[in-house]
Amino acid sequence: MIGTHPIEDDQRVWLEIYADDLYLGLAPTFWIENKGGNSYWHAPIPPQAVGVRLHYRSVAERPGAETAYSVYQDSIVRPNLPDRTEVADLLSPAPEGLVGNRRMAVRVDARGSTYDIYFPTVGLHSNVRPKEGDLPQSRSHFRAIVGGLAVGRRLDWFTERSAWDAFQNYSGATNLLTTDLSWRNGPIRVLITDFVAMGESLPRNAGMEPSAGQYIKRFRLKNEGDVPRQAIFGVYVQAEINGGVGDTGLSWHDQDRTLLAINRGHGHSNRKLARDSTIEFALALDPRGDVDCEPTGPNEAILYRWIDLAPGESVTIDLLVSGAFTGWRGDQGTFLHWLRPALNWFRSTDLDAVEQSTAQEWDEFVEPIPTLHLPRAAYAVSLRRSALAAALHADLDTGAVAAGLDRGLSAYCWPRDALWVGGALARLGQPEILRGALAWLDRTRAKNSPFLYWFQKYSIDGVPEWETPAVDQTAMIPWSLERYYLATGDLDFVAGVWPMVEQAARVCGGDSGGHPGLSFDEDLHLVSSAGMGDQLYGRFLYSNATVVAGLHAAARLARRVNQDDSAVRWNALAHRIWHEGIMKEVATEREGLPGLIDTETGRFLSGRRISMLRGLWTRDPAFVADRSATIDVNALALACPFGLLPATNPHLLKTAETILRANTPLSGDPNVLARMAYPPVPRSRTGHVGEHPEVSSLATFWMIRYLLELGRASGQGRHWTRAVSMIDALVGRLGPLGLLLRPGARGQESARIATTPGGIAWGLHAMMIETMLDLAGLEYDAVERRLQVRPILAGSWPQTGVSRQFACGDVTYRLERPLGGAVHRLTFEGQLDVPITLDLAVTCPGLTDLGPWQATPPSAPPEFDIKSGRLRWTLPLEAGEHRCSWTWG
Repeated sequence: MIGTHPIEDDQRVWLEIYADDLYLGLAPTFWIENKGGNSYWHAPIPPQAVGVRLHYRSVAERPGAETAYSVYQDSIVRPNLPDRTEVADLLSPAPEGLVGNRRMAVRVDARGSTYDIYFPTVGLHSNVRPKEGDLPQSRSHFRAIVGGLAVGRRLDWFTERSAWDAFQNYSGATNLLTTDLSWRNGPIRVLITDFVAMGESLPRNAGMEPSAGQYIKRFRLKNEGDVPRQAIFGVYVQAEINGGVGDTGLSWHDQDRTLLAINRGHGHSNRKLARDSTIEFALALDPRGDVDCEPTGPNEAILYRWIDLAPGESVTIDLLVSGAFTGWRGDQGTFLHWLRPALNWFRSTDLDAVEQSTAQEWDEFVEPIPTLHLPRAAYAVSLRRSALAAALHADLDTGAVAAGLDRGLSAYCWPRDALWVGGALARLGQPEILRGALAWLDRTRAKNSPFLYWFQKYSIDGVPEWETPAVDQTAMIPWSLERYYLATGDLDFVAGVWPMVEQAARVCGGDSGGHPGLSFDEDLHLVSSAGMGDQLYGRFLYSNATVVAGLHAAARLARRVNQDDSAVRWNALAHRIWHEGIMKEVATEREGLPGLIDTETGRFLSGRRISMLRGLWTRDPAFVADRSATIDVNALALACPFGLLPATNPHLLKTAETILRANTPLSGDPNVLARMAYPPVPRSRTGHVGEHPEVSSLATFWMIRYLLELGRASGQGRHWTRAVSMIDALVGRLGPLGLLLRPGARGQESARIATTPGGIAWGLHAMMIETMLDLAGLEYDAVERRLQVRPILAGSWPQTGVSRQFACGDVTYRLERPLGGAVHRLTFEGQLDVPITLDLAVTCPGLTDLGPWQATPPSAPPEFDIKSGRLRWTLPLEAGEHRCSWTWG
């Protein structure tokens, strides 16, 4: 507190002060300066609780003179801002929590504070541009929404570690996030529940349309002591609507008791970076008490309310963050059309029922997810959490899939990532997400004009953002469409998007529509384009393997829709690329001859005729390398998932061995891969002592999936043991919520998040789903009505199995082998709605003798391959209930 007195010699000044009715006495003051006839004095006073009335006056003394008193003044202690000294930007540098309803996505940090909101789509809409979008901590709409509590003192914000202990988890198998906070200064607990409303409980706007952007934070405050407490609850808001650029504002509307955060015109000079729009958010507390608003900056404010906390009782305070979007600038009616109806709904509806119905929606989503009967319980937990997390990246309205929500650049739709994520979820029992992604790609065809290929990335609403021609993103379309068809048998959808398949096949033949970066190399019989890393151009192994897989899939689909001529043409092109461009051996000293197999090392080359100018597709021989010296992990895709080669192919074996050998000195851990590409000669890792090495979940999972398939094909159990060790290493590095990957294992805390090339949705969650389903080994072909059982009994596991729902009915299998024994027992149970063919293939590492064969119902012994230890047999099953068992060994 600073005040003035007239300049006098030998003057001594005091501050007489009351806090409410408590007399604090005379506080000494300290002279600062004399200026303009006044002397300035500073009086430090003890910290007082928020809301306390300060009643004070100054007292001046001089020797031999009468003491002078000023008139009394009054002031109220205002809410304090969150402590900005703990971490940058108020919140944790690595927020992990994610909630949403597949139309709005919200990032939440480890202490229950909101980090950002994606709206009106789950990722970045073309009308929304985050400020500093190329930086990891860029924001779309908010920098912070932080709760806090003042109990007889300052507001202790929930972000402040010195005041609160925090524990966070998801509520069951849902996307409702709970944060449990314990106050360090007394018996107060706060339970925060974050969710975005779903289902029939959503409000409707003035036009009676559902209003999906309703984010709710529920604060349940409990006094666990035996003394009643009076407290102030506060919410600090720092808005950055539409990146904070344009016609922004944050204002309190007293009539509606709401804080309105707006941007009614982005105003960016580059029309591609963001387009005109009106975006508004209404933030309001529930009607169970008065609310005051304290502006603290141009786009900052604090909402606060007085509350009484009775001993042993809870008080609930609900916060609504309601979003509204209009696709043009300066819409003055957005509040009346969207936000006021949402506020009325919020203040009149039963929020307990809304929370329960939202949880029920997520329960129904996870219902088709298989139940894994594996010795590692963490595997089933990780499978469910990855499914729920991946779904939050898939926009329900557009069908697009955000590559990742961990940073601004990732929140776009990359066709490659969308198809991988959609394919994993289709395999899991949620084919509508893959269907939505394919329909979205079909709609974006017209936006690629004049080019034929699908661009590198788009906004979630389908506007091109990066036009790099990477052929694998186009080639994956027919391959993914076939995955959808096999999962659902929906041939009508295939026929409905057939022009998209034909266009993709044209691109696979090198017809880009005129872009010089994508063409067919007639000499090498390979397609030249940008690689999966997006910055290098050449004739890449992975890109061309994707082309081959895509063309074969397109040909198989063509026969289904009576396009036999196209099937013949596409198969011939795939055959040429595969046999003439990929599977030929090329000597080191011979340049210009086709082939992607190195005769000297026996492994696959990752590419030919690679441009050494990053981001450019030069054909100048001075800047083109005839072959790539690096080894890419994605070469393993030839075996899994594309199935173009058996995993035991010697060239693939050499490639995998080289990667594992080169990785160890880089990662510091043989059970995780550090990167997607490696030099042929291992290099020692450089870095500071104690620094965590990099981890690529995408590369590691790719290697795991290859090793699982290699174990099946070879019958060597050591590959399964190695794969399980790598799975355990990744699961051990998952964050507390299972959404992000840390560089170190549990117990080695680090704020830094492990890099995940390709986006977190694909690189971690989709690959986690695919890997767990590979382990489960249970697949259904809805077209052929064939149920495949291919179990993996890894290492010392005594059992494996899975229960799940398919279109054919509910099925369960278990494979058991006592520890140290050789007798195997396989059981199958099914409640089938249609007749199927049960196709069983069981690999038993180390089994050299089939032994006594027992089957219920009785059946002949199976085909047995002694070299690989594999048993194969089929069994036709009619609709109805079935219980089967087989024993051997």
